[in-house]
Amino acid sequence: MFKKWDIIIIVVLMVLSFIPEIVFGLILGKEYNSTYAEITVAGEVYKNIPLSAHKGKEIIEVETKYGKSKIEVKDNNIGIIDASCADKICMHPEYINKPGDALVCLPNKLMIEIKGDIEEDIIISH
Repeated sequence: MFKKWDIIIIVVLMVLSFIPEIVFGLILGKEYNSTYAEITVAGEVYKNIPLSAHKGKEIIEVETKYGKSKIEVKDNNIGIIDASCADKICMHPEYINKPGDALVCLPNKLMIEIKGDIEEDIIISH
C-alpha cells in the first residue's frame, strides 16, 4: 500500500517536525545574566522592569482606555493581581519569572513578557 517514496517523505516530515523543539530548546535553555519584564499595552512598550535584581514588593497600576490592571512585582516574580476584564483569565498563573513566560489580558490589550539578557565575553586579540 505504501510506496518507497511515501515512507521517505513521511520520515523526512517527522524529522523536520522536531526542528522547532530543538531551536526553542536551545534559546530557552540559555543561561541569562539578567532578566526583565516587558509590559506592553496595545503593542507599545509601557514599562520595563528588571527582575533579577528586584527585591521586595512593588505594585504597578496600568490604566488605559482599554481598562485597568494591577501588576505586582515580588522579588524576581511578576503577576497580574487585579484586572477590569470580565473573565480574569490573565490572573492565572499567578506569577511568572522565566524568560519566555508571558501573561496576556486580551480585553485590556496588556501583555507581560519575561525576557533575558546574555552578556557574551568579547575577546580582542592583537
